[in-house]
Amino acid sequence: MRKLLFLALFASCTTSSGTDTATVTSDLNVANGGETTADEAPMFGDEAEFDAAAIEPDAAYTDALATDPSVTAISSSPTLDAHRVLIVWGKLPRDPGSTETRDWSGSIAVSRGALLVGRTVSFEAATDRLLPRANAQTVPFDSVTGPYIDGLVLRVLEPDNAMGTPVTLTYTSAASSSAARYQFDLAALEQGPVKIDAGNGYVMVAVELGEKSCNQGFMRGRWHQLAPNLGDYRGIVTDMVGLPIGHVRGIYGQDAAGNKVMFGKFIDHQGHFVGLIAGTYGNGDLDAKWIDKQGDRGLIVGKYVESTAVDGGGFFARYIEASCATAAALAAPTAAN
Repeated sequence: MRKLLFLALFASCTTSSGTDTATVTSDLNVANGGETTADEAPMFGDEAEFDAAAIEPDAAYTDALATDPSVTAISSSPTLDAHRVLIVWGKLPRDPGSTETRDWSGSIAVSRGALLVGRTVSFEAATDRLLPRANAQTVPFDSVTGPYIDGLVLRVLEPDNAMGTPVTLTYTSAASSSAARYQFDLAALEQGPVKIDAGNGYVMVAVELGEKSCNQGFMRGRWHQLAPNLGDYRGIVTDMVGLPIGHVRGIYGQDAAGNKVMFGKFIDHQGHFVGLIAGTYGNGDLDAKWIDKQGDRGLIVGKYVESTAVDGGGFFARYIEASCATAAALAAPTAAN
């Protein structure tokens, strides 16, 4: 399951990612950026390009608290309100040449209900690990990032959503010398990713998905600037629990009318067509339509950060079909500034 004509003249060239800038420029004025609804080879036949992008790997995690009686009582509640959250922290855009590190060790806590870990993102054995949990509302961890990011895919469980007070996720640093504390309102996250400048070029991003029986999930990967107002992107597509199910690729930039547009396509692991992407980008936000063979399927909303390094930029997005209850809350794609 599962959301560039550049007006200045420049010499055509092939970038270090293998992308021909003249082709990208031309395709910005072609319907759907030149993409079709045909099936593709797995990974679009671009394994080398995806390898060069060095998208952070993830791994499944079995949370022992999932079978704790206090948690199962919540998860079996007839008024359960459950959500999935992808949260990452570290260097964005990724900076492969940086030698700076930051210790993010601390905890993520939910204000009500319970919190379960489903997957880790880019955890390295030498510096990153989940720590023993004292309760179902707090997830403590060790994490040190350099030029990259770490992250978690979480499941947030509420007994019900009728209490009126917002449910929040809070990151708190474990360092006594640090006052770092960042809070996310789940209701606000339904509108799309949130990016927080955490100082020293570091940011934290979170994406929320209401846990409903409809087609939705995450996209994340690299957002690569080829030239001002011209670039491409590629990444992985996951389901709502964070399990990778396919790949996405696309282009962005200014069309002949000066609009900041983006196009793309996503496929499953076998290369089967899932959807086209057509929308706008600007000021760090992306908004697009998810289009399948029958027409408009849903929406894609997210955040991006540019880098001229093939493995440097990044984007984080959620895709959601129109039948999902939270789809109506997302703003329709609008022209970027």
